[in-house]
Amino acid sequence: MTDLKDYGGLLMGSRLRRLSEALYAGVDEIYREHGVQLSSRCFPILFLLRDNGALAITDLAARLGQSHPALSQMSRKLLSEGVVTERADPADDRRRLLDLSRKGQALMARLGPVWKAVEGAMEDLAGAELSPVLLRMDEALGERSFAKRIRDRFQLNTAAAVEVIPFEPRYRDDFKRLNVEWLEKHFYVEAIDHEVLSQPERTILKPGGFIFLARLGDEIVGTSALIKAKGGFELSKMAVTERYQGLRIGHRLLEAAIATFQKTGAKTLFLESNSKLKTAIRLYERNGFEHVPRPEASHYQRADVYMVYRPSGKVRRA
Repeated sequence: MTDLKDYGGLLMGSRLRRLSEALYAGVDEIYREHGVQLSSRCFPILFLLRDNGALAITDLAARLGQSHPALSQMSRKLLSEGVVTERADPADDRRRLLDLSRKGQALMARLGPVWKAVEGAMEDLAGAELSPVLLRMDEALGERSFAKRIRDRFQLNTAAAVEVIPFEPRYRDDFKRLNVEWLEKHFYVEAIDHEVLSQPERTILKPGGFIFLARLGDEIVGTSALIKAKGGFELSKMAVTERYQGLRIGHRLLEAAIATFQKTGAKTLFLESNSKLKTAIRLYERNGFEHVPRPEASHYQRADVYMVYRPSGKVRRA
């Protein structure tokens, strides 16, 4: 029969919650044996007040990483038990400060031997290395959330599965679809675009150009092309579907195009773009393209940037 352990890290949150509940229950049982009816969940507040003096609920919430309503609820419990006091902040009477009462101070002093036993039991249970590990995890999650870490790992795994392949006739519609999608998002489809995208074999491949496709599984998710031009090639038709942007697919397509250009022995590789496409322009700049004056009028109405690849220089990696 399958058990939770068979799912590894996928159910770690469930396992940690079960362990947390067991630890809370154990400490609460010991507290009751020593005449303390407060839940162990309240004691992080008491520790902070003992070691830092009076604090506002907002400060406590920030330090404990808990919500203001949750801290307010626990503070009311502590006030009702008489272990904390409440007073106005002298610097701002709109803020209320909590502090340990004499009863709270006596309680904290009395429970010292219990906490020493709790720490010893934790070491017996999990070893001395567990607490530093949990502390590192807590600090790391404060810097970057677990959801963000999952997204980053998903993107990394997805990006590794992308392959750059040459054009095949069966992908003709994908080539056009991706470029039209990109053009309609940023500009509009010009007459020259319709001509090139509708017949890529005739307009790009037959004159000596190349088309590159980024494939993820059975889906074409990106394109780029080298179009034969006077003295060399034009880098063009660079598009990545919006759903998969952020996976460096454009970078992979650009690398493939540059590598192919270098193999041809041609002297010139240029591109035309638009100044509002700042992310794309930074990508070109980091990979060896330089801004130069336009030698002649563009055949695209949208183009106001002209860049040339310098094959004699080192390609600057992202």
